[in-house]
Amino acid sequence: MDQLLRAAKPADSTLLVIDVTGCPGAGSSTLAAALAARFGVVARVPGREPDGDPPDLLIRTIGAQVREADRTAIGSVDIPVVVVAGKADTRPDAARLADVAGRELGRPVVTVSGLLAAAHLDEDDLGVLRAWSAAGVAVPTSAAEFAALGDEGRPTSAAEQQIRARFIAGIGRAGLVAALRVVGETPDLSAAAVTAALRSMSGVDALVAPIAASAEQIARGRRARRLSGLRLHAARGFDREAVESRLILESVR
Repeated sequence: MDQLLRAAKPADSTLLVIDVTGCPGAGSSTLAAALAARFGVVARVPGREPDGDPPDLLIRTIGAQVREADRTAIGSVDIPVVVVAGKADTRPDAARLADVAGRELGRPVVTVSGLLAAAHLDEDDLGVLRAWSAAGVAVPTSAAEFAALGDEGRPTSAAEQQIRARFIAGIGRAGLVAALRVVGETPDLSAAAVTAALRSMSGVDALVAPIAASAEQIARGRRARRLSGLRLHAARGFDREAVESRLILESVR
């Protein structure tokens, strides 16, 4: 993670700015939130937030297969691109699909579960998990069935349905199965420790290396944008002497 934080400030004190895009349903919003929470970077889905600093890097989130829109998005930018196969927790063959996508695109594809990367369990959640684990609650393949029915096939109470639905929405079926396993194996873990365990399963830390590897390109891009902005100011006559002095300093860096 330190590598990513160093990459986030390649030439100045501004945080790394990551645009996260993808076709509808690919999980871009969830991944953007996870990146911001995990690494403290500016991660955003273009068009859903006010414009800020130009992006340093693009993360393209793809689904089970590469689409033409993905190829277009990757090929249309002049900043570093990292490709992520999102919603990895929902696909048993996520690694194989990512390998196929990587061969199609000619670049690595990282599998990440945005839900697990953004997981956050509190002590109340932990209490529920411990109770379910002690009671031997099983999680069926169908998330809807888990929310609506108890272990003996009888409808659960409205309150219990809400709790179950909240867990499914928050960490997904795979996350819930993993959380119950972790709590069952080590009941005295704190909520923070269980959260950390889920995040470690998400694959999000595998993004550190490719992002850090882009640090030099990010620094060059920032410098080019600074020079372009300074030249524009000089051309418009704003503080021309000071701007030209800054241009000279930038040019010899």
